[in-house]
This record gives sequence, C-alpha cells and structure tokens, in this order.
Amino acid sequence: MVLFDNRRYVPIENVATFYRMDLPASGGERFRLQATGRSIEGVNGGRELYINGVKYVLCFPIVSKDGRTLISAMDVVKIIEPILRPQKIKNPGTVRTVILDAGHGGIDSGATGPFGKEKDAALDVVLRAKKLLEESGFQVRCTRDSDVLIPLEKRAEFANRHSNALFVSVHFNKSNTGVASGLETYCLAPRGVPSMDEENLSYSDYIQHPGHKQDPANVALATTVHAALVRNLRLPDRGVKRARFVVIKNITIPGILVEGGFMSGTPDAQLIASAAYRQRIAECIRDGVNRYKDAIANQSNQKPSAVVAATDPTSVPTLEKVAPVVGSKVDIESSVAQAREAIESPAKGN
Repeated sequence: MVLFDNRRYVPIENVATFYRMDLPASGGERFRLQATGRSIEGVNGGRELYINGVKYVLCFPIVSKDGRTLISAMDVVKIIEPILRPQKIKNPGTVRTVILDAGHGGIDSGATGPFGKEKDAALDVVLRAKKLLEESGFQVRCTRDSDVLIPLEKRAEFANRHSNALFVSVHFNKSNTGVASGLETYCLAPRGVPSMDEENLSYSDYIQHPGHKQDPANVALATTVHAALVRNLRLPDRGVKRARFVVIKNITIPGILVEGGFMSGTPDAQLIASAAYRQRIAECIRDGVNRYKDAIANQSNQKPSAVVAATDPTSVPTLEKVAPVVGSKVDIESSVAQAREAIESPAKGN
C-alpha cells in the first residue's frame, strides 16, 4: 500500500501480480495489464479505466508517485475486484424477478428533443423489455406502465417489496449543447466516493445507504448490461459511472440506471425516435440480465476469471460470490485491510 493525498493506493504492479496478468511495460503515461481473455488499460492522471474493453469511471484518479503508477485501494476493492474476481461475490441469490423502472412520467417529461420526450421513450423501452424478459422466464414488475408520475421514493419502496430480484431504471440523457452522444450506465457510488464527476468529497458522500450492501453485485450487473449496450448500439461508450440517484441508493436489491443516449444529441436523438433502436435497447437489457443470472446460477461450474468484453458477444461474467462491503475514508481501516488482503496475499485468493 502507498499513502497519497491521505488516501490508500495500490501500485499497478501489485494489481498485475495478484490478478495474474502481465506486468505493465515500463515508461510512458499509458499502461496496459493483460492476460488471456482479460485486460486493464488506463493512463496516469486519468479517471477512466478500460476493463476488457468496457469503460469505467473510477472513484479517484490514477496517480503517479516515485515513478510508480497507483490505483486507489477503493477502486481495486469496489471496481476491479468484483469484475475480475466475481466468484468472491457473497450470496448473490437466484434472480427470478426484474423490476423495470421507466424514468419520469406524467407532468415530468424528463429530457426533451426534436423527436420527442424522455418519459415516452423510456416507457416504450420498458414495455418492450418486459415482454422479452417474460419470454425468458422472468417475473417482471414495472414501477409504471402508463404515463403517470411516480415519486422516486415510491419506486424504491416498490422494488424493495421483491426478493430474488434486480432493478433496472431506463432513462435518456440531455445535453445543453446538443452535440453530446453516447451511452452511460450508473450504479451507486460507494461510501466515501464523490458522486458522478465531482472532484471533492462532501459530508453526504459518507452516508450509508441501503444500496451499499449490493455494491459488488451492482457493478457486476452494470457490466453485463453496459457491455451489451455498447456492443450492440454502436454509440460512444461514456462508461459505467457512479451516482447517488434516489432509485439506486434506496433499493436493497442489485440495481442500475441506464442512459440510452441523448434526446437532444446527434445522432442519438434520431436513433431514439426509432422503434427499432428502442427494441435493441430492450434486447440489451434482456441479454445483460440473462448473462448476470446465468453466471450466478452456475457458480460451481464457473472459473474465477474475467468478465464481459465490449467486443466479444460470447463473453459472460463469472459471478460467483461478492466482495465484502467496505466503507469510505471514514471507515478507511476496513477498506485498507480488505484491499491489502486482496492485493498483498495472492496465495490466499487464487
């Protein structure tokens, strides 16, 4: 472990050794760790990491100290670990129900664009996904199935009445410039991590929410769904990101929020207006949920290896068990202890 800016970091050489990947080539700002079927890529000073070609926005920037490239212990425990060693996910349960949440509704139109309103596009995707998931054998419940406004807290309460379930909230983005484009998937920001694109921590970032119990499963579900979206929709990959939206922080089951493009962006808006595009989003949600379910349902037959690749339609994550929930800077000792065990004791975990 290395202390930097009063935060614990892990050298990328330690990450490579523990996950049995090739050591990074020396020199340069960019690095790549690689092994058969998996890879980790990043750049010094950046806050983005590509794992198997899928983009993740990190909790904290990658830094350099004394000639070594360092990744925060929080990112190792909360992102890299559940993706590369999903067999450590504890008690993932059997997925029988999917809660679909169409964003906005009623007097709340959400984002608007030249071809329509977010609330209508989101509901259309949800109804299409509901049909596909039911055909796949899931029980599906919708927070809304018509043009009504449901308070955010009520959506979370509705989801929490279901066990053995997953939660997927469907939204579309807005752009002030009209030129933004791409796909984003959000899961709950861990304790002690800035929300979204914030650089500095605030008091609210340290509050424990019900959704934090599912931190590793949230990342695993986000990975399967986001990889399907990026692979099939061919819009720019804006990454798996972290936020504290009410519908994902207040739920007790694994959950994510999907942004399927920009209502006012180019070429997103025209695509979103197409029924064929909305059908493809629904298919990606079904595929991502199925990949997640299949992986956790076959734990004993899975190897503790890598995840989903954005470019490989056959790649399925091995989701066997979940890394323990760790805290934040306030609870840094437990976080550091778990990261140290995971990174400095490779003989114990592989």
